[in-house]
Amino acid sequence: MAFPNNIDLDERSPIARLLTAYETKFHKWWHARGPAEFLDMPMRLRVPTGVVHGTGWAAYTTLRPNEYRWGIFAVPTQQDHIAFGEHRGQKVWNEVPSEYRRLLLQHVCAQADVENAAIEQSRALTQTVPSCADLENLFQFFLEEGRHTWAMVHLLLAHFGTDGVLEAEALLERLSGDADNPRLLDAFNCPTDDWLSHFMWCFLADRVGKYQVQAVTQCAFAPLARTTKFMMFEEPLHISFGVIGLERVLHNTVQATLRYGTDDTFIHGAIPLPVMQKYFNYWAPKIYDLFGDDDSERAYDLFRAGIRIPRNFVVDEESTVGIDTRVGDGIVQTEVSAQWATNTIMRRQFIAEIKRAVDGWNSYLQSVGIDFRLFLPHERFGRSYGPCAGLPFDVNGNAISGDAERKYAEYLPTARERENVRSLMQLELAPGRSASWIALGDSAGRR
Repeated sequence: MAFPNNIDLDERSPIARLLTAYETKFHKWWHARGPAEFLDMPMRLRVPTGVVHGTGWAAYTTLRPNEYRWGIFAVPTQQDHIAFGEHRGQKVWNEVPSEYRRLLLQHVCAQADVENAAIEQSRALTQTVPSCADLENLFQFFLEEGRHTWAMVHLLLAHFGTDGVLEAEALLERLSGDADNPRLLDAFNCPTDDWLSHFMWCFLADRVGKYQVQAVTQCAFAPLARTTKFMMFEEPLHISFGVIGLERVLHNTVQATLRYGTDDTFIHGAIPLPVMQKYFNYWAPKIYDLFGDDDSERAYDLFRAGIRIPRNFVVDEESTVGIDTRVGDGIVQTEVSAQWATNTIMRRQFIAEIKRAVDGWNSYLQSVGIDFRLFLPHERFGRSYGPCAGLPFDVNGNAISGDAERKYAEYLPTARERENVRSLMQLELAPGRSASWIALGDSAGRR
């Protein structure tokens, strides 16, 4: 059976034969490490049509998840010349230049790895789905993360020879959270095994995915640029699952807080506002780490090669960026060329975007007379990567003195609070109903 695609894939070609062989292995991985329930339940899901203009790129249809076929889609870039870096103005590459082979291979592998990891770390959520709409949203998330894997696997098999075949195989061997063969990026080894974590993940991590994917849509390697431009059609819906999910949680918690006059709402079937904040404190540093080091030689190499560039980056300006630099057990501010600080630029764009959403939620809290305010912790807090890794900073970015370990732990959910959150997560699939801890919603962002 031909693969769904809009790239004129010849099913008799060598790459089609490689993809067919890989499909068998991928399905084996999917059934072992993907969702275990509801695979034969009819759902309303969107599938790509291959159209690349307007809103017709996807269509909603009723099908069972087991009937979904992962396809390979791309968008023409209308870009004939390299837009930035040392090769600016030269013709874009349709094949991988030998001098950038390793750099591009690492980048494509990392992008592919996170897609499979996102499925593995959230596979248990099918056991505690809070509503029918959330079930469809979850499977849309699973299936499109898998499709993004296929997008990268096609690049690996088509452009990287034996190395690409080996790396595609490795995608199916690594396992989120495994002690011996974990996923490549630390955040993707943390389970999102409750729905509050899942909504946080979609709100935060999928937004990072948008930044990282968008950063290569002008890539000098044209096949990667074309592939990621289609992926950009799919990313916003995943983010909306997080935004709308958290808003539904917040609405339910606000109602319980006002009704019972307390922010200790667990006993009333709602997640307390302070616990929501602690979940932000837990997840945000892990997500910040996904942008990489502040002053990164690899990020500079990607920019110099014409592979990766932040949104709204002005290539003709010689600008500098203030970053944190590690000196012993402390931090000092230094200025570096913007071309060396692209990770920092993207992370700060991300933080500003998140802050606008949080500010909107705080306006809602103020409007109903609740004094509590949510916030995004400082980019220094809780970091495991970069100049602040392992250093004791509080949620405002100030150094913690005294018993730093105890003070740091106060910002994070306790074992009891985590257990209380999980205890609220009960399966609810009756039409027109949702679990007690979340307001009823429709299929977020879906038509």
